[in-house]
Amino acid sequence: PITEERSAGEACFDMMIEALKNEPASTPCIFSDQMGRGRTTSGMVTACLIKEIQITSELRKMEDIDLVSKSTVDDLIHQKFEGVLPKCQDDDDPFIKGEFDVIKELLEKVPATVEGKRKIDHIIDMCGPVPKGTGLQNLRECIIETKWKYDVATEDKQVAWKALILNFMERYFYLICFATYALEHGPGGYQKAFTSWMDDHKELRTMIEEGKDKLEWYRTVDAAKLEHLKDLINAPNYKENLGVLIRTIYDFAFVTYADLPRGAIKNNSMRRLAATTLMEILPPDIAERVNKKLDEDPSNSHDFLSLVGLVSYYGSGEDH
Repeated sequence: PITEERSAGEACFDMMIEALKNEPASTPCIFSDQMGRGRTTSGMVTACLIKEIQITSELRKMEDIDLVSKSTVDDLIHQKFEGVLPKCQDDDDPFIKGEFDVIKELLEKVPATVEGKRKIDHIIDMCGPVPKGTGLQNLRECIIETKWKYDVATEDKQVAWKALILNFMERYFYLICFATYALEHGPGGYQKAFTSWMDDHKELRTMIEEGKDKLEWYRTVDAAKLEHLKDLINAPNYKENLGVLIRTIYDFAFVTYADLPRGAIKNNSMRRLAATTLMEILPPDIAERVNKKLDEDPSNSHDFLSLVGLVSYYGSGEDH
């Protein structure tokens, strides 16, 4: 069995191949699991790739015996499997495109995976949500989308989000590996099993195990910008310039989360970072007063604007 949100085991890919390789490409495949998201979509993506290679291989054979012209075969393959999908607002985001450190390492060390990634990305998009597909989950984009949720979650919930992100990264990595293997061995009838191919590239298992968590788990304001903020708040007239200080902190938070698309996740991330930054730059005496007030009244909000109010009120140096 395959655990929800995790990659199928290497042997599961071989089971899929054995079930489909001798079936006509027109044989329909139905995938269903409890929620119809991760496991179902993984099955859809894998089956689509196997069937595509079946069809394109047959078309190329027809081309080789001059039954169909090369231009006709090229047109058929392009129309059926390589057509341009609708553009989305965030398509140029490197992380939306799956350009994570461990994936870039894979593409660099195993050049054949560049084409494998291109092929599986197209299928992932077609099996994902509208407007590019008709499914429920994009197996590539869900990595960074879950990371955005991690960024704004409380520490106790971050543990669960991080586990999901690592599983999603591993799943995507293995799909690229499988696509690379299938493009190489599929046209010949899969004479070599995927598990054997992975044995030949056993360093890839170590690569994903050690590299799947190479993400920026904690975002902070740049050190030089932090020093500028400290200079502002340590100035004798900092309360008069509080508006400038607030705007500067927000500007820095905006730059830090420039990669996130507009919306609630980005706004919450910016406010949370702004609040953390403000507490970090407070002079010790003001920080002590603010923290004391927060401890005395647990109902007090820790959001940025509330903290600004406390800093302004308790920053005078007098007891209240």
